[in-house]
Amino acid sequence: MQAHCNGDAASDQLINSFKKVLAETGQADTYRSVMIHCQTARRDQYTEMAAINMIPSIFVSHVYYWGDVHLKNLGWDRASEISASRSALDNSLPFTYHEDAPVIRPNNLESVWCGVNRITRSGVQLGEYQKIDILNALKAVTVNAAYQNNEESSKGTIEKGKKADFVILSGNPLKTDPMNIRDIEVLETIKDDVVLYTKE
Repeated sequence: MQAHCNGDAASDQLINSFKKVLAETGQADTYRSVMIHCQTARRDQYTEMAAINMIPSIFVSHVYYWGDVHLKNLGWDRASEISASRSALDNSLPFTYHEDAPVIRPNNLESVWCGVNRITRSGVQLGEYQKIDILNALKAVTVNAAYQNNEESSKGTIEKGKKADFVILSGNPLKTDPMNIRDIEVLETIKDDVVLYTKE
C-alpha cells in the first residue's frame, strides 16, 4: 500500500488507519506500507511509522524548489521540519526519495543533493539539523528504493545474481563536495545488462 500524504493531519489519518488494519490482521511484518511525500510529517509521526514498519518516501526536493514558500506559509520552525530525512534516519526507517514527475523532472542526484544540503532556491539553509550524510542519501535512491518495492533480491545493490541495472557517473558522489553532487553527470545507463544511454 502506497498513499500520498502531504499534511501532518493526512499523515495521522494514514498511520491511524494502518494501525487498525494491523490490529485486525496481526501481520505487521507482511506489509510494506509507504507514506509518499511526508512533506510536513512531524518527528513523532516518524517514530510511529517505525513502530508499524511504514516506509517514508520523501519528496526531499521540496526543500530546494518550494522551501522559500514553506517559510512564508509555515514559519521558520515548521518549515525547517519539511522533508525530514534526519528524523527518518534517527528512527532507523528505510526511507526513500522520489521526484514526483512531472512536478519536477526525475533527477536522483539532485534529490541526494537536496537531502545532504537542504538549501532553498534563494540560498537559505533550511533545517540544517535535518541534513544527512551522502551515503544514506544514496541508499534512499538505491537499496532502500528496492526494498520499498519488495525488489531487494534483484535490485538495489550491484552484486552477483542481481539485475545489471546501474549507471556510470562522471564522479564519485562520496568523494565530491556536497554542494557539487547535483552537477555529477550520468555517462551511461545500463538496464538488464544492456547499455541504453551513452553521453556523447
